[in-house]
Amino acid sequence: MREIKFRLWSRHNEKFLYVDDLFSINKGLLSSIDEEDHIPQQYTGLKDKNGKDIYEGDIVEIYLTGPVETSRPNTGKVFWSEEDLCFSLEVEISTGIVEWGFEYTELKVLGNIFEGVDE
Repeated sequence: MREIKFRLWSRHNEKFLYVDDLFSINKGLLSSIDEEDHIPQQYTGLKDKNGKDIYEGDIVEIYLTGPVETSRPNTGKVFWSEEDLCFSLEVEISTGIVEWGFEYTELKVLGNIFEGVDE
């Protein structure tokens, strides 16, 4: 069974609240969250190369393979693609910004869009 988890970024407290039990989700916890103060992000179901959960909004280090293979890492942002109905990556490469699917990559979570990148 697929693991369903969310994290909520609290604009007021500037920290994450993690929601990983189905009881809380089914009882409407997420639907009752004030979206003015909380921004929900879903777990992708994937872990990075160190075993860390990957959520939408994470900033990741990525080595591109396949048609655009690179020997040094790029940085990408995980997002939900409404067009493709899947999680994807927005990666900046020398020719511009491209969307990249997970199946061609090795990822390492560096941080997220709210807290920045861990040094």
